[in-house]
Amino acid sequence: MDIRIISPTEAFQTCYQEYIDELGDEERYPMPMDLDYRNFPALLRTLEDYKYGINLSEGLVPNSTYWLICNNKLAGVANLRHCLNQQLELAGGHIGVGIRPSFRRIGLGALLLAYTIQKAHDKAIRPVKIHCYKDNSASVGMITACGGKLSGTAKINDQTVLHYTV
Repeated sequence: MDIRIISPTEAFQTCYQEYIDELGDEERYPMPMDLDYRNFPALLRTLEDYKYGINLSEGLVPNSTYWLICNNKLAGVANLRHCLNQQLELAGGHIGVGIRPSFRRIGLGALLLAYTIQKAHDKAIRPVKIHCYKDNSASVGMITACGGKLSGTAKINDQTVLHYTV
């Protein structure tokens, strides 16, 4: 299996659309997957701006996006928030990860999360805070496999959010 992690690039525009289509009505993670992608060059400019804290929408903080490419297909997306605001301290944390449905359950999420944790450490982010819903056993397993230690919980809209630190 050919695996690499890259910054977003126009070379994967078609694959990005296929990823979105494959998600269907499923909630999209991480946050950049919710951005308008119909003008793909504009999406890439937005992601580049976000890295430098430029043109951030309300509630956003500077962040970097990474794409996991597996056998030349976009298989996953990670988003690293460089700092946290009050809302992200409660739910969101520093890292969000999403894996394309057809690439799940083969360990790619843990691989992408480990890479993103290292990128956080490279930016002197310590501890790295990673959150997930209590009932999301795949995320719990991925986070703990990457060294996450449960550090707290929060109640959001009748759901329990687990707080992990690495």
